[in-house]
Formats: sequence, structure tokens, C-alpha cells
Amino acid sequence: MLANSVTGMLDGSATKSGILAPIAGFGNCGKDRFAVVAMIVDALGVRSAPHPADVRRQVDTKRFFWLDIFSAEGAASELHLGELDLSETDIAWALRFGQAGRMLIGRDVIRVVTWMAEGSGNLIEIHVICSPQGVVTVWNGDASALDEIRQQFAERVCGFEDNVYHAAGILLQLLLGTLDHAIRELDVMLDELRFQIDKDTSSADFALLTRRRQKLQSIVGGFNRYSSAVRSAIVGVEALPGMDSRGAAELNDYAEQVEDVEEQFQERRRWLSDMMHDYSTTIAERQMEQINRLTLVSLIFLPMTAITGFFGMNFEWMMKALSSKEAFFVLGLALPTSCVVLTIAWLAHRRMIPFRLRPKSSRASQSNIAAAKERPFNAKDIAYSELRFPEKPPEDVMG
Repeated sequence: MLANSVTGMLDGSATKSGILAPIAGFGNCGKDRFAVVAMIVDALGVRSAPHPADVRRQVDTKRFFWLDIFSAEGAASELHLGELDLSETDIAWALRFGQAGRMLIGRDVIRVVTWMAEGSGNLIEIHVICSPQGVVTVWNGDASALDEIRQQFAERVCGFEDNVYHAAGILLQLLLGTLDHAIRELDVMLDELRFQIDKDTSSADFALLTRRRQKLQSIVGGFNRYSSAVRSAIVGVEALPGMDSRGAAELNDYAEQVEDVEEQFQERRRWLSDMMHDYSTTIAERQMEQINRLTLVSLIFLPMTAITGFFGMNFEWMMKALSSKEAFFVLGLALPTSCVVLTIAWLAHRRMIPFRLRPKSSRASQSNIAAAKERPFNAKDIAYSELRFPEKPPEDVMG
């Protein structure tokens, strides 16, 4: 899927961020130690939720919150989801990765499969479930990738905790903003490729360019399908029960931002396609130049090769007739040299061998140029006779 194709796009190798180490907590109480796999975000701030009981206590407070599960591998994440009174179908859906991007907006529920980006530019698949209790996100990656977003959500949650659609629109926009990291990394990669191609075409690896274009096409194709799913889901959201004007406005803004990101990905794909086209054109021109050089060399030495083949025949009468030193100097040296010179002259006459002579500037012109550079500009130096004005003004195009 999209996240798998994007991970390691810049260096061709997939990287996986490590999960936070198990906490040292719980002292000697005899309780099992749990790794920090989730964070709780509400109006009180951001805090870790290493134990499923932390989620249950948050649910009992009846306060709207965001449960961010950033380590979906293992039984701990399933236990956390189980404390939210979600159905087995929703839990299985949230933990199943490799899905296509989609968006479903129903009555008091929103389910989204989308992507976020780490600071390094790697895209990560993230699942979002919104209900009147709160918002749940499930993904695999480094927890610090969403530190800033968690803080922003905590500062804004008081303004939309009474409406799940409003909260979902805000959170989805914050997650979409992380894709700027991926776009920035794409720009860096494209700049490096352009510099490499412009500097030395032979150093560029065409197979590597092809693989990167295929991966970028996979990104664009997956995001195009997701953009279509978002547009379809947004149609008529104002008519849903419980939808207010603020929630509908935030969801519509999210749909517009998704289209903008889609256009940015498509623009990068066009840039890479143009680079590959320029690269192929440059390689073809270089190969044609090499073929032309070989052809010219063959034409130059073709007459001499024919003469050599003719006089190289081992006829006894020919060897006796050409045994003198004069015959060697005339037929062995002068004739081949003349053939080469005449062939080069003929090719130059036909402009098949260009001779470019650099013009030599005179000392007077060089001194005039130097004096002009040292002399300050004066508008009076422009003669009035050199100015050209039309004899009559042009006719008005509007008649």
C-alpha cells in the first residue's frame, strides 16, 4: 500500500522507528510492567497511558479525549481498545494495516484510513475512529512524531469537545499537515537528482530513477483514490443528525486541503517525469554524437583501408614492381596521407566536420570595452538620433 511504498523512498531501504522502552514504573507492587503504547489527550493536557486501566478511568470521567495508540503491534494495544467499548469488528479494523485510503462519515461516527508523515518524511498509515466518547488513532511509529499535534489538540479541545464532527475535522487537518515533511523530502530528492543530472549525466542511475518514479506514482495513485473517497464522504454532510455548521465547515476545509496535497504530489510526479525525459534525451544525444564520431573516423580511413587492401594482395608481379624505395614513399606514405587529407577536406566542405575558430578581438576593441566599464553611465551619451519613435501612434485595437 501507500505507506509501504513510501517508507525508505529516498534511500531505497525501509526504516522503522523504535517504540518507547518499557517504563520502569509500578515499583514492587507485584503488577506487570507495561510498555508505553498510548497517550491520552484532553483538556487537562497530554499524558501517557501505559496500562489499559488508565483508559478505563478516562472513559469514566465522561470527558471528551483523544487516545493515540502509536504501537499497534502486540496485545497491549488491543487491551487499550477494549476499554473503549468498541465492537470486535471496529477493533479488528483498527489493528489491520495495509488498507487503502478511505473515509466513512455516519451518524456520530467517523472512520478514516489515511497517512501521516514523520519528521524524516516517511509516510505512516494511521487509522482514525471518532465517536461521542472521543477520538482514537492507531498507528506504528515514533511517538514523538505527533508531540506538537497532541499539544495543539489539547489546547483546542475545549472548543469542540461537544461535537465529534468538529473534533474529527480539526484532528484530520492536523494530521494532514504532517505531510509537509514528506513533500519537503521529495523536493530535496528532486533537487539532488536535477543537480546530479545537470552535473554529470553518466553518474545518474537510470534504474534508480525508474524505481523512484514507480514509487512516486504509487504514492500519487493511492492519494488520488483517498482524495476521491474524501470528496464522496463529504457530500451532504450538513444533513447528518448532530452535524452543526462548525463541524461541516471543518470537514469541508479538510477535503479542500486533501485536494491541495494531491495536487502537490502530482506536481512532484510531473517534475520527476520531466527529469527522466531530459535524462533520456541527453543520453540519446550523447550516444548519437559518439556514433557520429565513429562514422566520421570510418569515413576518413575508408579510402586508406581500400588502398591498403589493394596493395596488400600477394601477387608476384606486383611485389617485384613495387620493391623500390620510391614506390614505398609514394604508395606507402604519400598516397595514404593524401587520401586522409583529401577525405577530411571533403568532409569539411560538406560541413560534416565543423571547424570553429574563435575570433580574436583587436587591442582597440578591448581597450574600448575596458574604458566603457570604467566610465560611469550618463544618459546624455545616448544620441537623440538613435532613438526611434513610430511615425504615427498605433490604431486602437478596440476600434
